[in-house]
Amino acid sequence: MPSLKSLSLRLRSVTSTAKITKAMKMVAASKLRSAETKMRAARPFASSINDLMGSYLAPKEEDTPESKALVAVSSDKGLCGGINSRVTKAVKLIYDAEPEVEPKLLIVGSKVRDGLTRTHGTKINTSIDEAYNVPITFSLASFLSEQVLATPADEYTILYNKFNSVIAFDVTPFAIKGPEALGESGVFDEYEFEGEKEDILANMYQFNLACAMYGCMLENTTSEQASRMTAMDAATNNANEMINTLRIKYNRQRQAVITTELTEIVAGAESV
Repeated sequence: MPSLKSLSLRLRSVTSTAKITKAMKMVAASKLRSAETKMRAARPFASSINDLMGSYLAPKEEDTPESKALVAVSSDKGLCGGINSRVTKAVKLIYDAEPEVEPKLLIVGSKVRDGLTRTHGTKINTSIDEAYNVPITFSLASFLSEQVLATPADEYTILYNKFNSVIAFDVTPFAIKGPEALGESGVFDEYEFEGEKEDILANMYQFNLACAMYGCMLENTTSEQASRMTAMDAATNNANEMINTLRIKYNRQRQAVITTELTEIVAGAESV
């Protein structure tokens, strides 16, 4: 049976942990509100250009790309539930399901990289860490899209956590053909262009990919904050339950010690 001192130290430690997790939950809730507002405002912006170019860039079932690139979007921080492990599992499933055409793997965020280093470390082509040390802006998304296009492929797939609600977010792939798809005959022939059509379409493709990356990163960040808030809430509840259990044990043991001391005093007085 643990001593009163060890129970007291453990009770103090768990109480401190509960205070920390409660504070982290409140911080995550505050960040979630701002992240969700920014994400919902960016959804029309991210989908507008994709609606225009989706008919030409959306992969079809009969397409057989010779090369693929997979962009796994994760976070740089932990204590946010299983959103990063879900992306890690999805990446592994993709490689297991398509052994004949292995995608070139690009990772945004360190958590998925850490989860894949042991089993799929040789598949990682590019890893970008500390992308979330600065606010998520379109400039950051444009830079990341340039890094993605530095790896030539016939098809790009962005894997990210799509935010549905505070307790529901799914790992979602966003697939897009390579820029060569806009060079086919008949593409945007119904439009007139001021300037060279090839240059304009190349710029539109980069803008479309940057918009997609921007939206995916905002969705993933919002899911991260929601998952962290839920995880910290669960951790606080577990700590409070443990505090109640430890208090009961501490009070019972202290009462037993007091009873023993009183019994000894009474026995000593009677002997006198």
